[in-house]
This record gives sequence, C-alpha cells and structure tokens, in this order.
Amino acid sequence: MAIKLVRSDESAVVTVLEPLTAEIIDALRYFRGACHRKQIIEFIEIAHRKAGQRIDGLAEAILAAFDRHLGEGRDDPRPFRLPMGPGSHRWALAESALRG
Repeated sequence: MAIKLVRSDESAVVTVLEPLTAEIIDALRYFRGACHRKQIIEFIEIAHRKAGQRIDGLAEAILAAFDRHLGEGRDDPRPFRLPMGPGSHRWALAESALRG
C-alpha cells in the first residue's frame, strides 16, 4: 500500500511504497520497464533466496501487490500497467515510474 505524505502548502509530495511494490518496480526497471510476470516473480524470489529469506507464498504476495497498484490510462498515478490489456501476463511500469 502506498502512503502519500503531503505538506500543507502541497509543494512536496512523498510517496512511500510497501517494500514488495518497490521490489517489483526495481525488477521492472532492470528489465527496461516491461516483462512477463513470471520473470519478475522469479527475479524477486532469487533475491529473497540469496538474502536467506523464505519464499513460501511470495509469488501470491507479488501478484497481489501488483494488482493493488495497477493503474489505467496516462493520468493514473499508480506505477503499474498491463500494456497488452486486461488478462495479460506482461507487466510494465507507467512512464512516471520509469523516470522516478
């Protein structure tokens, strides 16, 4: 879940992402912004194994995190997109997340 912190004058907005969402963003950036979801899941699982963490249920948690932050259209601030349309397993970053 993303938490937005906004100062009263709204001159600065800071978005704090849940760690798994940040890992998905990092993985998609590694793959130049778009990739099949299976590769993203495997990429993150490998990182967790290398860190000595358990991966039981991790794939389901990754899918849920992606779905929570899936946006539609150019103006949607959420970081993830399905470039091939609904039901696609190809994941992508929104242009704003690619730059960030």
